[in-house]
Amino acid sequence: MDIAGGFAVVFRSRDHSLNRDVAVKVLDTAGAPAPTLSERFVREAQTIARLEHPNIVPIYEVGQQPELLYLAMRCVDGPTLRQLLGSRPMRRLSPGDAARVARAVADALSYAHAEGVVHRDIKPDNILLDKRGNVLVTDFGIAKAAQAATSAQLTTEGMIIGTPQYMSPEQAAGDTVDGRSDIYSLGIVLYQMLSGGPPFDGESSAKIIAQQLTAVPQDIRELRSDVTRELAAVLARMLAKDPGQRFQNAAEVSRALVDALPTAAKQRVQHHSTWFSVFVKSLVGVSLAGCLAGAAFIAGAVVVFWYVLAAAPWIATNNGAVPDSLRAALAAGRLLSPGDSVQLVFRPRDRGDTIFFLVTNRRVGVITPHGSRGYPRDSVAFTFDMVWKGGPDVRYILILPGSRRDTVYPEMTPRGAWSLAGPVQRLLPSDSIGRKVGINGKRM
Repeated sequence: MDIAGGFAVVFRSRDHSLNRDVAVKVLDTAGAPAPTLSERFVREAQTIARLEHPNIVPIYEVGQQPELLYLAMRCVDGPTLRQLLGSRPMRRLSPGDAARVARAVADALSYAHAEGVVHRDIKPDNILLDKRGNVLVTDFGIAKAAQAATSAQLTTEGMIIGTPQYMSPEQAAGDTVDGRSDIYSLGIVLYQMLSGGPPFDGESSAKIIAQQLTAVPQDIRELRSDVTRELAAVLARMLAKDPGQRFQNAAEVSRALVDALPTAAKQRVQHHSTWFSVFVKSLVGVSLAGCLAGAAFIAGAVVVFWYVLAAAPWIATNNGAVPDSLRAALAAGRLLSPGDSVQLVFRPRDRGDTIFFLVTNRRVGVITPHGSRGYPRDSVAFTFDMVWKGGPDVRYILILPGSRRDTVYPEMTPRGAWSLAGPVQRLLPSDSIGRKVGINGKRM
């Protein structure tokens, strides 16, 4: 958090009772009234510590010592988003990775806002990636806790809580902020991930704040031709100066990002070479015999990965195998009506584990943490295609009327795809037929 050069420092420490590393953020309390500082900070921090979400760094403990306040949090072994950008060409990410990071942050914001917590300092330094590529947001509400704790000092010195490059116009103006302020800040971060830098910068905080209040950022597609119009439109709405013209909640942002770029639904961002990709690269330049031997080894490794390391998917192919809790969720998502017969429910249990795919006698549906969507069964076909990102990833795609495509699973292991292919091909037409499916399911 950038406040007059910083007011906190983070240490890596060892929790011997639980045998784990933790990150301890210690706040500088110099010059602030100690009783007021302790009471306000602890009260705000306890509210933040109640947040439990896969994309939020959990707080384990809030405490105080004489002249010392601290937070003990999960220690995330991975780079911050700022560090990740610094390691990439032109300091930017692919549109897919950028949308994926933004969607994960939006999910975290949606949950926190529902709990009454506004972040107030969304920026690349507060977005982390663990060693598996999961996106986590840290320092939720810490700006508010610090502001509450040191309000007397800040008022007298006229200091600003937050980071000018990522402030919303209402935050920069000193107005009351709500969740829509975080949406604007996330828009700034998304713009930076795509373009290589935030849209507004300057020699002083005052100049940057003036731009936040009045300036319009350059169209992202003028800087990046591979950004789709749909993604650019989402970004533009996030960056609207008037909060009333932005998305009104972070859940809308998450859905819009997935609608604009289906790969935004993927759960992870690759930020280092996997053992598989390193091994494959090491084979470049060897002799033909070495290539053949290496290929045989890779084939064996794929088999081991497929059957030993990859989790077996969960599949239900009849009504009796569908748990009542799942049936209720499908009904709530309007994917299952009274009298419908469930013919297939699939969950990968590895990548895309939170996504269920459903086929009934009348509908085809998808249910995710962001919502549900369904289509008449006789208007849908399916296909698989494969991409290579440090190893084989398979995508499962629904072919819809008008050649529209719905990517249900942006990345599946070969085992997951193989397990789904058999049951689904008995229920839906495949790609070669699907391209000829009309509005009513008739071949054209």
